[in-house]
Amino acid sequence: MTLSGLSEQRREWRERAESIDAIVRAEADRNDQLRHLSAATMEALHGIDAFGICTPVELGGSDLHPVAQLETVAAVSAADPSTGWNLMNGCQESAWLATRLPEDTARRIFNPNRSDWRLPVAAGGLAPVGEARPVEGGWIVNARSAWASGIHTADYVLIQSFLTGDEPEPGQPRPTLTVAARREDVEIEDTWHTLGMRGTGSAHYRFDELFVRQEMKLENLELPPLRGEGFVTRPNPIFLVPAMYATSLGIARRALEEFAAHAPAGQRRAYRGSIGDRERVQHDIGEAQAMLEAIEGYGRHLCELLHDAPIESEAQTVRLGDQARSAYRWCNQTTERIVRTVHDHMGGADVFESSLIQRLLRDIQTSSQHVMPGDSAYVRLGRHRLGLEVGPWI
Repeated sequence: MTLSGLSEQRREWRERAESIDAIVRAEADRNDQLRHLSAATMEALHGIDAFGICTPVELGGSDLHPVAQLETVAAVSAADPSTGWNLMNGCQESAWLATRLPEDTARRIFNPNRSDWRLPVAAGGLAPVGEARPVEGGWIVNARSAWASGIHTADYVLIQSFLTGDEPEPGQPRPTLTVAARREDVEIEDTWHTLGMRGTGSAHYRFDELFVRQEMKLENLELPPLRGEGFVTRPNPIFLVPAMYATSLGIARRALEEFAAHAPAGQRRAYRGSIGDRERVQHDIGEAQAMLEAIEGYGRHLCELLHDAPIESEAQTVRLGDQARSAYRWCNQTTERIVRTVHDHMGGADVFESSLIQRLLRDIQTSSQHVMPGDSAYVRLGRHRLGLEVGPWI
């Protein structure tokens, strides 16, 4: 993509995100109460075709450059972190459907020429659970999984299970199967009672003796996809990070935005004048603003690197994926520092659940528990730097 093409893409999607900003902000409390996204929130996201930002154009998506993905998801996350998180998850899993399902199935589900069509949204976890038993025409799946962000408003649900039947060779992992089912055929459990990210609805779910046809099997999740070009063809630890990084970036932006609005009139009983008049506050907020600008700048640099860097060997793939994961961990940690700084200076009103800053703090702490930005990200990057052996991801 040319620089002018990327600039136009970024401008267009900035305008799209701005067009739904007021609706997403207005629905944030409702999402939190429902413990999943509201109908109005989903209608707004579908209205700008947000869930197609990772999907190939020929299958109804927009196939955005990762810099444009970053900026779009960050803007929505600043309006409501739960909505931004579900956009991130939904756009990526929908792209998996579009590029990993068999050709006839993908063309049937992703058919933008139909008058009533909208891009389908997927949810579900991909850590192997339960078992899939081969039967004529497909499999009977019995499995329970977790972390299904957006499942209440998804069209399809993914699950990965161990295949029954032939035992693997000694030392080899058990074979697995990844399939998609319609949401209405899946049992959703009421388990999403959480510290933060309450609106994401990332509940447990079950496939109970569910027959899944062969046409709903996903192929090549860890390899190049069956169709599509561009960024969607990059290995998953690389493909997933830009939109995930963006969720934390959006939280950091919103925290400082809220404090700037609060500080001129905000009071602390132990001090004269407004909160914003205190030099200590000015220092800390200035430092937080510098951290935000570092997150934004490195995020754009990272997305360009992940898009442009050559991948000609497994070692290059592993190195780039570990760099992406460690960047996401650093972004999460820096965002939490920013939100904590704002929280420390907000005063007594911030102890109540109605406080937006408290919600942002809960949201970043909850999202930081995701496996992608775990401790191993820094460990692996450190091994690369020290010239030690680093194996592929498990």
